[in-house]
Amino acid sequence: MTALEKQFEEELIKNCQIAEKECGCKLTRFLQTVEKFGGVKTAKEILRKGRLSDGFDKLQEAGRIELTMEAVVCDSKYGDLFTDDEVNSCYEVLCEHGYYK
Repeated sequence: MTALEKQFEEELIKNCQIAEKECGCKLTRFLQTVEKFGGVKTAKEILRKGRLSDGFDKLQEAGRIELTMEAVVCDSKYGDLFTDDEVNSCYEVLCEHGYYK
């Protein structure tokens, strides 16, 4: 795992902890998948299947969409980890849910 992949994974885990503490949104299954397969592989698989990450709707309702996997994927510092199509897919979802105005 590269340093950038590790940083991405650590940010996902930190966001899950914040989501549980501040929003009561437990993301147990997502965390287990990240721990088993790694953050980048987990994100790519979710995107490949055309799904939203676990807890996306709850976090959006709580006004904390910035904690979602999709928001982390769109962070420019992780641009080397994902294809343009993967980032664009996340960006479109975030736009549809009012994250980018």
